[in-house]
Amino acid sequence: MYNLRFWLLLLGPTLMIFVGLQWMNSVVVTFLLFYSWLLFVPILSKRFSNKNVISSERKSIWYGILSGTVFFTFIFGGLFWLHAYFIDLEVLRQLLDDWGFSGNGVFGLIFVLLCVNPILEELYWRGFMHNRIKEKWTGAHAIWLTAIFYTLYHFLSVIPMFQWPLNIVAVLPVFIAGLFWGYLREKTGSITAGIISHFLGDLGIMCVYWFIVR
Repeated sequence: MYNLRFWLLLLGPTLMIFVGLQWMNSVVVTFLLFYSWLLFVPILSKRFSNKNVISSERKSIWYGILSGTVFFTFIFGGLFWLHAYFIDLEVLRQLLDDWGFSGNGVFGLIFVLLCVNPILEELYWRGFMHNRIKEKWTGAHAIWLTAIFYTLYHFLSVIPMFQWPLNIVAVLPVFIAGLFWGYLREKTGSITAGIISHFLGDLGIMCVYWFIVR
């Protein structure tokens, strides 16, 4: 069994989301805490190496583009047609306003979600944590554990947005994506495909916000 520090590494991003979003009720504070954790924890760890984690292989790039296009279509296309059945737009707009996701600052937040988020999340989960787990266990353990704890803090984000059991349904695609990106990490040996696919999935979410929610 791993020690307490290992489990803290798995739970740390969720704790940052909890403090920023549920306790301090601010998207900006949440981003600062969350992305600082994703960035600095691997940097400060002497056991982290980014060697061969990011690849320019054409195969990885195409895996990312093709899978990301599927995620984008599922997210934006699905909610474009079905949002009336799952989302109370007035409640969601008020919630996002309370979190500070409004005004001119929203462009900065969108930039972070599209350009910073896919890179740092994949570096942390499918890079840093994937390698840490494989030091003792198998690639399958790494795929499942990173997907579970990656999904955990997304669940915190959707609890206020959806009533039970829709909040569970809402994070199922996140869990599936986490498993898939972990699989791509194992298959290709890099996180390049995951970053590209993750970016396109996040782009779908931002399109839902911009064209449906806003």
